[in-house]
Amino acid sequence: MPLNSSLVKNLGTFDRFLRIILAELCILIAFFWMGQEWQIPLYLAGGLVMVQAATGRCGLYGMLGWNSCEKIKRKDKNLMAAFIVIALAVAVAGGYASAIVTKNIFLEDLSKVKEPYSLAIQSLGEGQGEKAMEEYGLLESAWRAFLEKYSTYRPFAVRFNEEFTPAMQNITAAISRSGEAIRQGNLSGACVELQKAEQSLQALQK
Repeated sequence: MPLNSSLVKNLGTFDRFLRIILAELCILIAFFWMGQEWQIPLYLAGGLVMVQAATGRCGLYGMLGWNSCEKIKRKDKNLMAAFIVIALAVAVAGGYASAIVTKNIFLEDLSKVKEPYSLAIQSLGEGQGEKAMEEYGLLESAWRAFLEKYSTYRPFAVRFNEEFTPAMQNITAAISRSGEAIRQGNLSGACVELQKAEQSLQALQK
């Protein structure tokens, strides 16, 4: 009586190693690079291929009758150990690089907000009506893009910072109140309202 194909190992050493790398990539991408809506599917995909790598069995391979197990298994355990060491190195290096790169991207995106913010403050403080309207429009557009990106996505640098959400809310409120004051022709009041976002912007940068 043939063994159940789901219980037979059908993944060779190299195939299992590739699945370990794929699982790591799924987990790294989900943790460091994706918003909440994509994290769970990627974690599940990573967990699935990691289980396949650990057990040496793939359901799809079983259905298709494929088997990548090597006929000759000399030094198979040593080879697997070497692959595991490489996989650990990939995980550590990938995690470190992702943390640094996503932090730099976040700071770069924030700088795209801070530049029009400074120009808007300057124009409002000097009472330049048309110039202030123009600079405020650029600020509002830049902040809208920043808010859209980071409303569901949290880079590792700020993920565990409890001040992140209140800071975002405070900046949004300050920009909104400043816009209302500008539309009413109250440039000095708009400047005062916009300056209330300064502390929160600095907090995000830190």
